[in-house]
This record gives sequence, C-alpha cells and structure tokens, in this order.
Amino acid sequence: MRFIRRFTFAAAVVGALVVSSVAFAAGGVVGTYTTTVNSPSELKGKWVLTLAQSGTYTVARNGKALARGTYSATATTITLREPSGCGGSGTYAWKKSGKTMRFIRKRESPSCQARAAVLAQRFTQVR
Repeated sequence: MRFIRRFTFAAAVVGALVVSSVAFAAGGVVGTYTTTVNSPSELKGKWVLTLAQSGTYTVARNGKALARGTYSATATTITLREPSGCGGSGTYAWKKSGKTMRFIRKRESPSCQARAAVLAQRFTQVR
C-alpha cells in the first residue's frame, strides 16, 4: 500500500511538472507581434500576429483579418494549425530576445508558403 501511495504521488508530481512546463512555453510566445513586409508585392503591408493564451492565433494584414487557427508551443518550437486560409500546419523554431521574435521554419505545408514568407520576417512584440 505504501508503494502505491508513493508511486501515485510521484506520478502526480511528474504530471504537474509536464503541465507547468507546457504552460510556461506557451506563455513565452503569448502576445501581439507586428512586422512590415516590403516584398514580394502580394505580401506587402503591416502584419499583426496575435498568439492568445488559449492556444488560438489570428493574423491580420493592414488591419484586415486573414487567418485564424490554433497553436501549440514548447520552449523552442511552435506549431500553427490553420483550418481555413492555407489549410495546413507548420512548425517553427522560435526565439525571443526582448521584444523581438524570430521564427525559423522547420516544416511547412506546401499550401502555406505565404505564411512561411511572412514568418521569415523579424517581429516586434507590441502587447
């Protein structure tokens, strides 16, 4: 009986650490970020990426909402899933320094090359 209690306690501690590390990683990317794309012309404009604590994101260009979806993040990567728009998912390494956010493509859906081009830009956190 004593072994079962210790095992249950240890499993609960490990579970809590896993949940808190995932929440911490997602919290590291949560925010609103902007970038300006100058070329190619079809992507030109001011882009806003909002990553919500709830695991959802939105993308707007020049004030017009273009895409929304869900994301999951670890301390080093983020996976964006978009049911509308390009309809695929992409995984990126992310690195934040102060208010500057960079995304480095690891895998991207062939139908989402515009997203890859926008995320190749340097973003600035505004919220």
